[in-house]
Amino acid sequence: MTYRIVVGVDGSVHGNAALRWALDEALAHAAEIIAVFAWQMPFIGIPGAFDREEMERICKRFLEETVAAIVPEPRVPMTKLVAEGDVSASLIAAAKGADMLVLGSRGRGGFVGLKLGSVSQECAQHAPCPVVIIKQLGDN
Repeated sequence: MTYRIVVGVDGSVHGNAALRWALDEALAHAAEIIAVFAWQMPFIGIPGAFDREEMERICKRFLEETVAAIVPEPRVPMTKLVAEGDVSASLIAAAKGADMLVLGSRGRGGFVGLKLGSVSQECAQHAPCPVVIIKQLGDN
């Protein structure tokens, strides 16, 4: 059975740190990585304002480019997954059968974190596996 690590990718500093951490962890465990980028169709009252297929292509390109910028030549097996839907729900679904879910933290906490909600908080509560939340410190 292969050790699987799911990592949320969003292009943020914290998300990039989470991807780097997940790659190091995957090397230590001879694991595979599933890099997930989730998106939702914008809510707008104009029918046909957004082309779903075009949005999907843009998201796939974004994920490919973001991962390639962090890890041009991965030393572990890596699958890139673009999921349409709620970010938390998509990550939780992708983590089914995984050994670990790794996420970046944007650092929201206290009242702001409660008011706005938090993907990492939601995933920590509902993911079917351990969740590691990475906060990038410094200017990296």
